[in-house]
Amino acid sequence: MSGATAAHASYNGSGTQGLAVTNKINDTGDIVSVLWNKDKTTKQLLHGSAIIEIPASGDSSRTGSNVIFTLNSDMDCIGDLFLYVRLTQGSTKFTVTKEYGLLNLIERVEFQCGTQIWQTLEFADILSLNSTELTEGAYEKFILSTMGMEDTSNNNNRYRPIGTSSFDNYVFCVKLPLLTRNVGPILNNFSNISEGGFLTAGAPNQTVKIKIYTNSVANMLGNNMVSGAGANESIMDLKLYGKHLIMCNEEREQIRNIPGGIAKRVKLTQYKEELANTSSSNIHTMEIDCDHFSLFASHLVIQIFDSSEMSGSTLSTAQNNSCSLLEADLKLNSTSFCGKLIGGLMTGSLPESLGVYVNGIYTLTDPRVRTFTYVFPLANKTFSGSGVPLNRFDNIRLAVKVHHPAASSTFKKITVTCVGETTAVYANGAASISMY
Repeated sequence: MSGATAAHASYNGSGTQGLAVTNKINDTGDIVSVLWNKDKTTKQLLHGSAIIEIPASGDSSRTGSNVIFTLNSDMDCIGDLFLYVRLTQGSTKFTVTKEYGLLNLIERVEFQCGTQIWQTLEFADILSLNSTELTEGAYEKFILSTMGMEDTSNNNNRYRPIGTSSFDNYVFCVKLPLLTRNVGPILNNFSNISEGGFLTAGAPNQTVKIKIYTNSVANMLGNNMVSGAGANESIMDLKLYGKHLIMCNEEREQIRNIPGGIAKRVKLTQYKEELANTSSSNIHTMEIDCDHFSLFASHLVIQIFDSSEMSGSTLSTAQNNSCSLLEADLKLNSTSFCGKLIGGLMTGSLPESLGVYVNGIYTLTDPRVRTFTYVFPLANKTFSGSGVPLNRFDNIRLAVKVHHPAASSTFKKITVTCVGETTAVYANGAASISMY
């Protein structure tokens, strides 16, 4: 007997098998075929997509300045956004001293619709979201390029040694996790594919801009992201690319003419940072005021920043003993959300069950996995209906305990990225965020 017939031969309509399957098409309940189902019969409204470069204005060559990118009016929807950065150094070269050191060139990113700023991404937000939402392979590419290992002198994208200041150029590419983000399987079934993004077609009367503020190399030096640069500035080249989506005419007209407009949930973040206290103890306890968090939130991403550095070509224990999170306790209106969560629990299987990653990197010269990212869950799954509407609480406090090794460099700050959704309304040719 072929193994494929075993399920048929053993079927009697009872037990767990009887609850899961039937061999009668006209049986009761919802019955689907795996061979011919909605995935084979669903039609999508016609649309097209292409990656395009978004034009920039302002001085895009001087570090420490800001650059404005304006979306073209002929877009129907703008999807995922990607930033390409090239740094050309001057006579005084610098060394990248953090795994993500070059990323600190980006101070913050603003998404502006008309006169309203919908979202502000700080440097720490970009790092935390890429660390928790990229697959392991994509994260490896992201972190290797932002630590300055991508070799720009050849076409094969080989990686060069870290811990040297002899390179004239640095290149990296990063996904900007604005409201277009999508956390889910890449290979969706046809019937389950959905596109996030800003519906430009629903707001033809507004101009949408993305403003990127950059740090000077001197500021990056002060942030312990690079070393040896002094006040020397590099020449930068920023290019922003996005998914350009075009609808069919009927869908576009319907979106614009629905009475009262349409409401669409968009993914947003909110940010809070707390500078380290001056305690000389190895244990730092802090309470972070997060009262301004107002999203329908699914989780918090917590990051610790210290002044430890990559070891370069040789190992250095003092450089690599970094700070870590021992525990965290979220209190809503003075009531603990779930009690204290241990730091180690928030870096492994717990985030995975939520549907996100906690990625880390190590190199041959620095074999310690330096994990700075922790995920505090508020929902069963990322962006699910079990999230918490934080705008309903007047008092939001995150109590944390941080371990500071005696041999470590200085504990600098802790950051919290609130991840969730809010509602955008497209009506009368304009869009606005009107509901949390």
